[in-house]
Amino acid sequence: MSNHILFDGTGESGWRWTHMMRSPDTEAALLADPEISNTAAWALLEEDTLPRAGQMEGGTLLILRGINLVPGAEPEDMVSLRLWITAKRIVSTEIRRLTQTDEMIRKFQSGDAPDSPGTFVFELVERLRAAAEPVLDEVESRVSGMERLVATAARRSGRAERGTLAALRQDAILLHRFISPQALALDGLVRTAPAWLADVHAMREEAEAFRRIAADLDALRQRAQLVAEEISLAATERTNDIMLTLSLVAVLFMPATFLTGLFGVNLSGIPYATQAWAFWALCALLTGIGLLSLWLVLRLLR
Repeated sequence: MSNHILFDGTGESGWRWTHMMRSPDTEAALLADPEISNTAAWALLEEDTLPRAGQMEGGTLLILRGINLVPGAEPEDMVSLRLWITAKRIVSTEIRRLTQTDEMIRKFQSGDAPDSPGTFVFELVERLRAAAEPVLDEVESRVSGMERLVATAARRSGRAERGTLAALRQDAILLHRFISPQALALDGLVRTAPAWLADVHAMREEAEAFRRIAADLDALRQRAQLVAEEISLAATERTNDIMLTLSLVAVLFMPATFLTGLFGVNLSGIPYATQAWAFWALCALLTGIGLLSLWLVLRLLR
């Protein structure tokens, strides 16, 4: 077996699946394959793709994305899988290894191959959906946790929480970028209903499941945005409170500062400067002014 072919095996009913890693050898093999049109071959070799489905000369092109389950990888960095499907053959290519295709290879090797290309595609889509749901649940759990945090301690939430929410929004946006068109691609596959697709109803249910995941991701993105806005609003209110407190302190001490500055100048002619009671009179005056200022501030704050 060529080193660019990851798997080449025959399923039940005599249909064949060939799975390849993208390489110059893969390009040459696909372009030379008489059963695959050049348009389909180049589509199988694209580097940056969005999920889609379409009927082409001689078969169906289906491009999907799967959650990256490689240890240490980011789940939202979804891996693409390109498939060329006919009634008796499937040719698939990938640039990076996708866990779900490895699982399908093991099914073939254990003698449990799907009985038709349609069953194969349905099982693959089912595995892609099953891998996406836990990631959605994790994002939703983290957003819900941030919502509870803001509800109980919004005024103490700060830069770290805003950074976490920004990361959550980014995760939801990246996942939605691929899952939403994947739902549309499966819808298109159901509408065209090629001959190899035996169970149209089951595939329609998978399309609906991906549509729900996309809708939930969009809702999570909006929820994370609302929580971030709430934290920003709380931070603004906290800043305003601090500024108000500093302003009140300045107002309280302004009259006293004026009088002490006035009577503290080293000039002659200050009234009652030689009287013994003048100091205590000034203290009383400052106290009265301070109390009056405090009363006015408290009245204004009501």
